Amino acid sequence: MKHKISLGKLKGVPRTLLIPLRGRYLETKRDNGIISDPKSVEIIDSLDHDFGESELPWDGQLLMSVRTEILDEAILRFLDENPDSVVVNLGCGLDTRVHRVDNGAVCWYDLDLPDTIEIRKKFFKENGRYKFIAKSVHDFTWIDEIEKNKKTLFIAEGLFNYFTEKQVKDILMAIKSNFPSAEIVFEAYSRLMKWWWHRHRHIRKAVSMFKWGVGTGKKLERWDSGIKFVDEWHYIDRHPLRWRWMRYFRHLRPLRKLMKVVHLQFGPALS
Repeated sequence: MKHKISLGKLKGVPRTLLIPLRGRYLETKRDNGIISDPKSVEIIDSLDHDFGESELPWDGQLLMSVRTEILDEAILRFLDENPDSVVVNLGCGLDTRVHRVDNGAVCWYDLDLPDTIEIRKKFFKENGRYKFIAKSVHDFTWIDEIEKNKKTLFIAEGLFNYFTEKQVKDILMAIKSNFPSAEIVFEAYSRLMKWWWHRHRHIRKAVSMFKWGVGTGKKLERWDSGIKFVDEWHYIDRHPLRWRWMRYFRHLRPLRKLMKVVHLQFGPALS
């Protein structure tokens, strides 16, 4: 019998890394699933962890899958236009995206807290184009470890919800100041989202840590004239039959904007 891997006692935000991993696993196991992520299956099957008491509700699994689909598409478009580029995955957790989108040329950085990176090392190996940074995203010394002479895309999947508005703004402004013409794709919930997911006991603890939300990424242009809103994609627009009764949210503007991925581009501030 193969030895199972223990994650130890995860607490706080790091514990939430199991939620998207489980969502991708369950969707991959589903017939005609939205995504196919064999690496998540490999990781889950190797863990010494009982998910029986924390199974995802159907809509939580769907959210994780649609989020994965949208972000993968956005990153593949970026890499198609910028093959020899840099991608920085902020708060990577146990994200498996590099296995799905690597084009053989991109330089990829996975950044997270030291304890999380130690867990990550059990399943992923660094190489010349794939590197770990074991630091908090709020410790901006990580910027010094990123290559600066290439087009750069930042990813923040399931991360900014846990930060205050000031913390999110500080991160975006640090990126803008150090990576001219960089882009970022990130998940953003509206403020209603905290109320919505709080009804699920399995993920209530994670949702209780949410601090920030925004109705549309377009509002972030107000933070600085060098922030340009490019696009956003609403989860509820995808796979309507899978959303069951929630698919009718598409016709109600505040509810349609509950869950989305936002795409921003940075440039010099206008004088």
